[in-house]
Amino acid sequence: MVHRYKFVAAVSIGLALIGAFAGPAVQRRGSETINIHTTRDRALIEPMLRVFEGLARFKLNVTHLTSPPQAQLKADAAAGKVDLFIAREFSQLVAAKVDGITQAAGKAEFAKRIPEHYRDKEGHWFGLTAPPRALATSRDRVKQTTFTYEDLADQKWKGKICIGPGLHPYNVGLVASMIAHRGASFAEVWLNGVKANLAMKPAGNDPGQLMNVHAGKCDIALVNANYVGALRASRDKSEQQAAGYGVNIVFPNSADRGAHVSLSGMSLIKNAPGSNNALLLMDFLTSEPSQFIYAEENHEYPTRAGVKPSNVVASWGTPKLDALPLDKIAYLQGQATELIKKVGFDNGPGI
Repeated sequence: MVHRYKFVAAVSIGLALIGAFAGPAVQRRGSETINIHTTRDRALIEPMLRVFEGLARFKLNVTHLTSPPQAQLKADAAAGKVDLFIAREFSQLVAAKVDGITQAAGKAEFAKRIPEHYRDKEGHWFGLTAPPRALATSRDRVKQTTFTYEDLADQKWKGKICIGPGLHPYNVGLVASMIAHRGASFAEVWLNGVKANLAMKPAGNDPGQLMNVHAGKCDIALVNANYVGALRASRDKSEQQAAGYGVNIVFPNSADRGAHVSLSGMSLIKNAPGSNNALLLMDFLTSEPSQFIYAEENHEYPTRAGVKPSNVVASWGTPKLDALPLDKIAYLQGQATELIKKVGFDNGPGI
């Protein structure tokens, strides 16, 4: 989390630019309450929601879902308890669409702010931030400065790699992208190679992998880049800040396809009782003030063009990002999941 002065600055810009998101096309109707279900971490979503409550005078009822969220989301949507779903990972948005619980919002004005490759072609989901899947390499122990994801299977990194569970959506998406680019046979060999190079059984979250590098348990961690920024900004926890500054960020495959990208995003729920009010919130979340807060508060890459990243993120340069359509990733996720299970990736090295 960034210092309080940055958050205050973000709020001030939000107040100054309220006209940027509250237009005549979206009007309040009925209850001034919006029911939100989300899988995003509280610290990563609540700053935006607090600003919106203050600006628009809505009451936001937020339910934080555990993973996998599909069962509760589907049941609550059927019961009329959900207006908007905000997901940490786009596969959850795809699943909600497949379950038939979302509706198209593609004609809304805010849709034009999101690049086509970061939104559903039928208007059922929209990306809010685009985290690249990066490598965090030890400043002291790793001298190599350019990598491909394929390099992670090289035997020279045996016992050097840390990663969260292979079946985590972030990693399933990466494997799906490998299948798309290199084919299933190559992806299987690659997964076995990465598994053999793991320093320990896959477990924990991305910040935990960074702490593992800091503790010398591994030399390379596969993480979403924003978590490095979050640790570097953690002034109250010196060990976390040291872990953030103790790594170099490398965006893989910069010489060819670019770094794999996932999305956090949102979907309007079908027959939502507060759908009109939810559209106003969706409009806000794609506005310049909100996208600014995402960048400054969370060190995430906004999907809206023209919004600058935080200074920490900007210091890493402008990464080349994989242009593979996310619909393709979604289509291959089932195959990727089965492949991860087949090689026993989450059993760890040597098993």
